[in-house]
Amino acid sequence: MSGPDDDLGRLADDLRAWLRQQREAGVEWFLDPGSAGAPAAAVPPPAPVPAAPAVRASRAAAAAVGAQDAKETKDAAFAAICAAFVADTVARVTQATDAVTQGDIFGAPAAEPERLTREQKAAALAELAAEVRPCAGCKLASTRTQTVFGVGDPDAGLVFIGEAPGRDEDLQGEPFVGRAGQLLNDILKAIQLDRDQVYICNILKCRPPENRDPERDEVEACEPHLQRQLAILEPDAICCLGRHAAHTLLRTNASLNALRERAHFYGRTPVVVTYHPAALLRNPHWKRPTWDDVRKLRALYDALRERRSA
Repeated sequence: MSGPDDDLGRLADDLRAWLRQQREAGVEWFLDPGSAGAPAAAVPPPAPVPAAPAVRASRAAAAAVGAQDAKETKDAAFAAICAAFVADTVARVTQATDAVTQGDIFGAPAAEPERLTREQKAAALAELAAEVRPCAGCKLASTRTQTVFGVGDPDAGLVFIGEAPGRDEDLQGEPFVGRAGQLLNDILKAIQLDRDQVYICNILKCRPPENRDPERDEVEACEPHLQRQLAILEPDAICCLGRHAAHTLLRTNASLNALRERAHFYGRTPVVVTYHPAALLRNPHWKRPTWDDVRKLRALYDALRERRSA
C-alpha cells in the first residue's frame, strides 16, 4: 500500500514531465521581448579577443549544457513545491468535505447533494443574467453601457474572477476582452486550457467610471449576484485575479503576496490567488510569479477532477 510520500513522489514526477513538455513547446508567455538582454553599461566594455571557431563552439556547447542542467534543476525544485501545494490543498478539501458529509448515528454516510447538469446550469445562468441586466442596485447603473455578467462553459470546473469590467468589456458585454483579456487568453493557453473551457466573471457586473477601484457600496450591491452565479457553477476551483477579487471573496485584507502563499477556501471550494492580468501589463516583473501560480492552479485542478471522478 502506497503512503503519502509515494503519492507525493509520483505527483512530482508527473509535474516534472509536464514541465519538460512545456519547455519543449516553448511556452514562455511570461518573457517580454528584450527581457533577457544584457543591461546597458555607462561605458562600453572593451571588445573581446576573437576565439578560434573550435573554442567558440566548445564554449557554446558547455554553456548550453549548463543552462539545460540549471533549468532541469529549477523545474525539479518547482515540481516538488507544486506537488506539496497540491497534496496539502487536496487533503484540506477532503477534510472539509468529510466534515460536511458526516454520517448519521448509525454510521451511514451522508449523501452528497446532486450536481446540476450542464443544461440546468446554462438555463439557471441565463435566467440570472436576465435578472442582472436591468439592475439598478448601485450608482454604476447610471454610467454603464451594459452589464457584464460572465462567459464560458456553464459546467466548467474552473472559474476565474476579476474585479470589474473595463471600457472594452462595458462596450462588448463580455469580461476580459481588452489587452488584459488577451493576456489572460495567453495564460490559459500556456496551461493548456481554452477560454471556452473555463468560466470568467467579475466581482462587479458594471464598469466603474475611469476604471477606478470598486467602492464598498458597489461591491455590497453586486456580490449577491456573484454568490448566486458560483452556486450555479459549482466549480472545483476558483482563481481570484487581483486583490479586489480576493479580498471580496475571502473576506480578508491580507496582502496579495501573503494570499499567494497557500490555497484558501470559499465554502468548500479551494481558491488560488494571483495577479490581475492588467497589473501584469503595468508590472511585467510579476509575470514570472504569476506563471508559478497558474501552474499550481492547473496541477490542483487536475488533481481535484481526478478525485471527483474516482
